[in-house]
Amino acid sequence: MTVEQTLRVTSIRSQNPRGIGGCIFSAKPIDDQGRVQDATSYIVVKATASVLGGSRVEPGQWWRVAGEPSRRLLEVNGYQIAETQIDASSAALLRPSGEHIVAFMADSPAFEGIGQVKARKLWEAFGESLYHHLDAGNVAELAKILKPDSAAQVIAAWVQHGDSCTLQWLQAQGFDLALGRKVLQFFGAETVQMLEEDPYRLLSFCATWRQADALARSHFGVAMDDPRRLQGAIEEACYRVFAAGHTSVLTSKLMDVLQSVLGSQTQTFRWRSLIQTAVSQGLSNGSFVVGPHGVQPLGAMVMERQIAQAVADRLTATVPALLHIDDVEELLLAYEKAEDIELNPQQWEAVRLAATKPFVLITGGAGVGKTTVLKALYNVYDRAGISVTQLALAGRAAKRMQEATGRPASTIANFLRNGQEGSFDERSVVIVDEASMVDIITMSRLCELLGPAPRLVLVGDPAQLMPVGPGLVLHALTQVPQVPVAQLTVVKRYGGAIAAAAAAIREGRWPELPADPEAAIGFIPCSARPLDSAEDAIPETVLHLYRQDPANTQILCARRNGPDGTKELNALFQAALTAEAKPVEVWDQRHEAYARVGFHLGDPVLCTRNLWDRGLQNGSLGVVVQVEDEPRMLTNENGEEAGLALAWVDWDDGVRRPIVEGMLDDLELGYAITVHKAQGSQWPRVIVPLTGHRLMDRTLVYTAVTRAQRQVLLVGDESAVKAAVEREPRAQSRQVALDLHIVALLR
Repeated sequence: MTVEQTLRVTSIRSQNPRGIGGCIFSAKPIDDQGRVQDATSYIVVKATASVLGGSRVEPGQWWRVAGEPSRRLLEVNGYQIAETQIDASSAALLRPSGEHIVAFMADSPAFEGIGQVKARKLWEAFGESLYHHLDAGNVAELAKILKPDSAAQVIAAWVQHGDSCTLQWLQAQGFDLALGRKVLQFFGAETVQMLEEDPYRLLSFCATWRQADALARSHFGVAMDDPRRLQGAIEEACYRVFAAGHTSVLTSKLMDVLQSVLGSQTQTFRWRSLIQTAVSQGLSNGSFVVGPHGVQPLGAMVMERQIAQAVADRLTATVPALLHIDDVEELLLAYEKAEDIELNPQQWEAVRLAATKPFVLITGGAGVGKTTVLKALYNVYDRAGISVTQLALAGRAAKRMQEATGRPASTIANFLRNGQEGSFDERSVVIVDEASMVDIITMSRLCELLGPAPRLVLVGDPAQLMPVGPGLVLHALTQVPQVPVAQLTVVKRYGGAIAAAAAAIREGRWPELPADPEAAIGFIPCSARPLDSAEDAIPETVLHLYRQDPANTQILCARRNGPDGTKELNALFQAALTAEAKPVEVWDQRHEAYARVGFHLGDPVLCTRNLWDRGLQNGSLGVVVQVEDEPRMLTNENGEEAGLALAWVDWDDGVRRPIVEGMLDDLELGYAITVHKAQGSQWPRVIVPLTGHRLMDRTLVYTAVTRAQRQVLLVGDESAVKAAVEREPRAQSRQVALDLHIVALLR
């Protein structure tokens, strides 16, 4: 039986589910005046893209929906909850959400005191007529909803800052709130004019090509071969290249990317012959740059030039040696005696080089003594009166750096967050560890903050993982002959089978590994999804191996999805190891019951974001050691409420901290983590499930193997891993121009 209902959207469950458009949303039944008919009732609506007619569903909108209702049973904390779902056969937008004007008032300092709640009350009361009342200065009408002084304030602020035409235009064009807010903040009252001149300016505000192109073609009548469209397509291609990690693209490669933007040529639209003209015309709008290095997104070029200038300034600077060479050697001999070690000639040379040059790279594989060099070098800096700042990309790497050197270390993100420009001079040095993973965005911000004065030492291994973000820094710098490089090759941390296998993998040779779970390094072959029930599968094999020594073992994965991915393995491990343990729960107001959050007593957990106020960093690992019977209110040192503790975790820095509800989106199970999260860390025993896929790479295998102190077991498809190791690393196919910019500046 088909029903028809007027609904107000309360929340979005899934926008564009399965990537085919449409929306699944929750809504309250309302009458024609917008009054909620039953405060306890809600309806879930599933609507396809064709039913929605291209409109984007947003909270606050009113829709008239028709369709077949059905009842669904959900289980929450052991209780079955019934909800009504309508598969919409038709849907009509009755009233837009008003999110643009609500956000405009709530965000603007001129409307101080008029937050989201009051602004939304005005929209709910007046709808589109709110614009008329604001433009006409109808304080009396607004005073029916707000207090008279607040109503007067809104009118006064609107006179100075309001813009009905722009806000209504954004709403009429179906801009989502985030995009509309960016455009409005940048262009202000000129928004309509600027977008009418060139709708493809939207690409600069993270609009998708489909959004910008649809608006340009349908609303502004832009032709297929309009120069603005072709320039916009080139800009979009540059963004796609940048998102893939490249900072520069040759014209031949650009044409391939453009085909994914514009589609194949047709008899009526032969765009390839028009691109060269569009490229030259595009220089005038500043969205991309054409040079001897190919086409570069403007932002990528600016960042690479900034890094190149910082490097070139240091390479060409005339600075005296920190100490006389005899003093350096005296310090090194004293260090050897104090530490009861013997530095090899490469390590001696690395210290001498860093004591002489204001910019140096210290490179080498795992276990070659890079940290030993730093500790020796710091004695030289101390004697010369140079202050040392230690930085690493990941929280765990910074923690290990601090433990290894006995000096404070910070993540680069925290340093950038708290640092002040101009606070570093010639009497300071900044050491960046794990530099192979530093991208150009991070490095350019670091160079900007530091300025040209302090010395800079980058430490890392180009054979390890390349940056997740765009560009290459350490890899590119090693290609510049003028950059001083101290390369360490003698493995000191460990020997034996792990060292030999790691060295072979680093060089692109696949070592012969035993299928022995007791070996120092072994490869246990098994299938991802066995055809024969007698065969062992990767997940079950990894679980079996993990059970042999869980306290000292970490699972490292190449990816998040798939049978060898963190998601499936974490779910399997929890089901096998802690399913019967006490669950962590939070109160679900909608269902008035406790709901499980996905963690149990005894589960390892991983923090996936820097939570500075909680003392946690991206990559922090811990174990749930206590679960509250009921959430317990915490207070800070001033006696103020600080959130409800759901459970307690012993973190890897030795501190026990509470899990509060606001942290849940930033925590996940930590039985298995990605190799990227593990860079800079080590564990006694490491298990690495591996299959053939696009992320499989020599550097990934090498990084995973070198995280082990005592034993590493590889599990999965040996032929696929062997092929990945023997191929060139993916970093070599990443197109960048940083090295070329440095060479050009040094000329």
